Amino acid sequence: MQLLIIVKPSVKKQAVKHVNWLKKICKIKNIECKTIKTTGNFEYDLSKIKVSALNSQIAVAIGGDGTINLAVNGLMQSRCSLAILPCGTGNDFARGFNCTAKQWQDAVFNAPAQQIDIGLVNTRYFINIAGVGFDAHVINKLSCVQNLSAWLYSWTSFKALFKYQASTLEGVFLNKTYTYKNLITVFANHQYFGGGLKIAPKAKIDDGLLECYQMPAGNLFNNLASFIKLIFKRHHAISTLTYSQLDTAHIKTPNLIIEADGELVGVTPALVTIKKHALAFHKPIKKRLQ
Repeated sequence: MQLLIIVKPSVKKQAVKHVNWLKKICKIKNIECKTIKTTGNFEYDLSKIKVSALNSQIAVAIGGDGTINLAVNGLMQSRCSLAILPCGTGNDFARGFNCTAKQWQDAVFNAPAQQIDIGLVNTRYFINIAGVGFDAHVINKLSCVQNLSAWLYSWTSFKALFKYQASTLEGVFLNKTYTYKNLITVFANHQYFGGGLKIAPKAKIDDGLLECYQMPAGNLFNNLASFIKLIFKRHHAISTLTYSQLDTAHIKTPNLIIEADGELVGVTPALVTIKKHALAFHKPIKKRLQ
């Protein structure tokens, strides 16, 4: 058996602890262990992961949502399952499971792999959420920042909202064409995005559907009100919001920035789909209190 470690080099002590713990357990269990340290060059890292995944049974992604996204894209054409040890800035995908670091560690070797859904926007897979609009705009502004903190993400988002110029979006959702000034349009496979905003409380990673939120832009007051409602999980009450569950959507408008799992992944036009039960994932086992 071979275990593949995919880790973002980090000054965070938690990442180092996770790597050392994995290597220790692999030695005890007599499991071959291979480590890939990401470089920030997506295509280069992706090619290395794809090759190593062919000879590995389990891949463990250590880092944040971006590292997990890289791992997902590298594993999709293999039989290698995915486990994660979250230690990033937002950890939005992991946040939806409400698990401790110990529970994530236990899942690597003890939780059976379950088939989960994976989203696809054009040629880029995503495990959590993809979006077009203000969320992508903020990520673009922060793309050159090293060692991003949750506080800096929130502060940049707040400031950016005052100057954000919404673009008109035309797209096909559930076979119906919509045209609107777009604040955010997101496709959610899981619940959280934006460093802890629970935008999709009904999202499930194994139901074969994406939760789609089309939130039109208004004036500054309306945009602020929409985000306040989102922060307090009241956004389903926004009168202009269009919410749906779908397996395919098509954004026709060109040159809108796309983000997926907190990473910039290209521009529109975009075809967004869901691949049902496409990846084996080691979901933590949460024991019920007796």
